[in-house]
Amino acid sequence: MTCNPELVSAFLDGELEPIILPPVVAHLLKCDHCCQTMSWLAQVKDSLAEGQLMWQDPEEMTQSIMGAIRNEKIFVGHKRLIDRLRAFGVPMAMIATALTAPFSAT
Repeated sequence: MTCNPELVSAFLDGELEPIILPPVVAHLLKCDHCCQTMSWLAQVKDSLAEGQLMWQDPEEMTQSIMGAIRNEKIFVGHKRLIDRLRAFGVPMAMIATALTAPFSAT
């Protein structure tokens, strides 16, 4: 796989189909440029959301994120990717959203 900012954005937004997720994860594990792109996109997304209520119930959001973090089925296989993206400054909530979306769509 080559660098593809659209796939990086779709990964960040949790919009990737399960079939494309493994090659994107493998690429992110190797490509500093795409990790930096994801970090930049995460910052842009945060900036756009500032001052806007994204969830009607903040407790629901907290429970959703914590549930995703605890879900070992999803995160055990992605520890290296999580650590790598965190090193580039990508917020854990966005990583959780990106990794759990393919599993919650079924």
